[in-house]
Parts: sequence; C-alpha cells; structure tokens
Amino acid sequence: MNETNQVVRTSNEAMQKLQEKRDKTTKTMLWMLFCVFLLIIPPVGIIALLLIIWRVNKLRAEMKGLYKDAFVREPLANNFQNVVYEPNKGFTDENIKGFQICEWGNRYWSEDYIHATFAGVDFEIAEVNVRDVDTSSDSNHSETYFEGRMMVFNFPNKLVNTVTVFSRKFKHRAMSRAEAKDTKVELEDMQFNNLFDVYSTLQQDAFYLITPHMMERMQVLAGKYESIAMRVVGNRVVLAFNEPGKNVFDQNIDVGKLDIDQEMAKVQGEIDDIKLFISVILNLRTYG
Repeated sequence: MNETNQVVRTSNEAMQKLQEKRDKTTKTMLWMLFCVFLLIIPPVGIIALLLIIWRVNKLRAEMKGLYKDAFVREPLANNFQNVVYEPNKGFTDENIKGFQICEWGNRYWSEDYIHATFAGVDFEIAEVNVRDVDTSSDSNHSETYFEGRMMVFNFPNKLVNTVTVFSRKFKHRAMSRAEAKDTKVELEDMQFNNLFDVYSTLQQDAFYLITPHMMERMQVLAGKYESIAMRVVGNRVVLAFNEPGKNVFDQNIDVGKLDIDQEMAKVQGEIDDIKLFISVILNLRTYG
C-alpha cells in the first residue's frame, strides 16, 4: 500500500510539473504565431521565430522526460528486478538484424531500452523502427518494414532448435519464400493456423513449443496488436509487436489533460503481457 501511495504521489507531482510545462508551451506557441506576422520585418521576425521554435522543442523534451519518469520508470521498478531503463538508447542495427524478424532495411532507429529480470529470466525490450529508403532518386521514397517493440528473453534452459511464428498480417518477414515453403508446419488447431504461419526445420520442435496454452496466448496477443512475430533459437526467444504509429512509453503531452489512472493502466497492461509470456515459456518442460 505504501508503494502504491508513493507511486500515486510521485505521479501527481509529475502531473503538476507537466501541466506547468504545457502552459509554458502554449504561451510560447502564441508568441510563435505573433512572430509569423513579424516576418514582414526581417531579420527581426525570423530570429524571434527561430528562438521560439527552439524553446518549444526544449519544453517538449522536458515534458517527455517527466512523463517517462512518472509513468514508465517507476512501474518497471515496481514489477521487475535489476531494471535498467535508458529512454534515449535502443537496440543496435546489428542486434535488430540478428533477431531475424523483419526484412533488413537501410534505416534503423531504436529507443526506450529496458533490461530487467522477472522470475529468473533476463530480458531486453526496445522500440524499433526499420525502414527502407530509396536513395536512388530525388523522391527518397520510404517503406516501413517494422515499427513497434522487440523483446528478447533469455531462458535458463534449452528450448528448441529453431521455431519461427508470424501472424498472417506480418508482411515484411525475414524469410525467403523458398525457406518458408520448405519449413512450414501445420498444427492441429485450425483456428490458430488461420491466424499464424509456423516454421521449423524440425517439426517436433514446433509441436513441443506451440502448446495449447501457447496457442491461446498468441491468439490473445494477435487480437491486441496489429501483427506479431516470435522466433525461438536455443534458449533465446524474440517477440515482436508491430504497431505502426504507436509507442507505449510515449504520450501526446501537448494537448488535453493526462489521466493518471489511465496512463498507469496502459503501461501496466504492457508489463502484465511480458510477465504472462514469461510464465507461459517457463511452464514448458525442459527440452534437449
């Protein structure tokens, strides 16, 4: 109870600071509009406008930091052990390629890195954006291959050789058509087969890993996120939630009033998904 009160009290303080920053941002943006009219008297108007733009960006960065401290850092610390949260860092390009989840692009971006432990399982999470930008023309056309979260779980016991699962909506897969054709596995649950494609070099590994409990959990996740993928190699499990335009650890803090309960419930829901997924894997029997 004391921990809950502390979180609420800290969140209330952060809310007050956020509101103060919002008020300053609003006033600054009004000054920005005024400076637009001053543009007819260069260079005074241009200099003033640039200064105000800089100020608005600075205030937004401060609000973003306050939000993450209040609604992300504390819930993580209250639910997991050995928490390392670095909002401005993420997975490297080589990390993302090594996960073998989505096609390789030529632009990689990652933030909101988390490293923590739950039930003896070490895991890492980060927001990931993978794009392919056509630099051969002046248009710089860009195609998004992945935008969402990638999670890596390191389990203490060996699981399987290689099993990969993609929801049918997951388009840009790190798998050639020939490879997919040769390794596709059909499971006994037709409802699951209609939602997911399962691949494994050894069919028995897929049947070992994709238990009825796992199928049930994967179907729930498929209904919650736009598309998902999972790749299991040895004792490492990579889980990816593709959610274009969303970042669970960010919030539109420019407009409206933040609801403490709603924001905490949103982050806690994501944390609970992580816990449940870990528990599902831990309940599998040791293999190999």
